[in-house]
Amino acid sequence: MIGPEVVSDVDFDLRRLRYFVAVAEELHFGRAAARLHIAQPALSRQIRALEDALRTALFVRDRRTTVLTAAGEQLLADARDLLAAAEAAHRRVTAAAEAKPVLTVGFMPASWSPRRCECWSATGRTSASG
Repeated sequence: MIGPEVVSDVDFDLRRLRYFVAVAEELHFGRAAARLHIAQPALSRQIRALEDALRTALFVRDRRTTVLTAAGEQLLADARDLLAAAEAAHRRVTAAAEAKPVLTVGFMPASWSPRRCECWSATGRTSASG
């Protein structure tokens, strides 16, 4: 667990990580942009912002090719795990929010007696039978 004494100026934006993974898998900004349904210049700006935040190049690009750097290869492996963990956390939180409270009622037949049974009425008052 990371304690409060650990300070980092890197803030991983999940959207930027998704964009990075798309470019890293496609190795082509145009195809990645089409896959993500966004404009290629916007995708390029987001990748550049991620590289600036990390203070390292993730891709070597020229007019014809896009190749991952060693840092990009490492981030690709880590980003897939981070995105999977974020999705799993989202599913768990959603399930917890949608969970209905459960009331479980039990009794022990050996100790049950009609004479000593107290029953709750709809008004919340008790009545003894027997």
